[in-house]
Amino acid sequence: MSTSTSSSPADVQPVDLRDYVDFDDSRARRVRVYATPTIALDLWCLQPRQSTPVLHYDEQDVTYSVIGGRSWFVTEHGEIGLDAMGSMLVPAGTHHGIDNRAPDPLIVLAASAPPSAEPAAVPVGHAAAAIRHQPEPGLVRRLVDTILGARKHSE
Repeated sequence: MSTSTSSSPADVQPVDLRDYVDFDDSRARRVRVYATPTIALDLWCLQPRQSTPVLHYDEQDVTYSVIGGRSWFVTEHGEIGLDAMGSMLVPAGTHHGIDNRAPDPLIVLAASAPPSAEPAAVPVGHAAAAIRHQPEPGLVRRLVDTILGARKHSE
């Protein structure tokens, strides 16, 4: 399954984020999951006591969401601690960094817009355990198709 820049805005590209988790014992690691002309999605993977370098994006707003572990975000405005499922927006031009002071690994999902030019990475795993494909349309899909089909015929 390709996760590089979409060939068309209508392409749907499901991934299992676990396939992109890639820790490095020597430094915090950022892995690009998606890259389109309008948004990028990255995973930051930090071992205990690791931190990112100072991050600064002149033209990109970035949202960070902790999906595993406990984090400290250090900004020019102070420090903010986030646990799993916590999220924050860092506006363009703000100096910041991610610090893992906890004894457990930290995984942070980062979405940025507009994206940098970096392409998507190749997944390190291929389990795709979080992805389910519906072989037959479910009840809701059949109802939506029925309603939309009825609208097309009535117009």
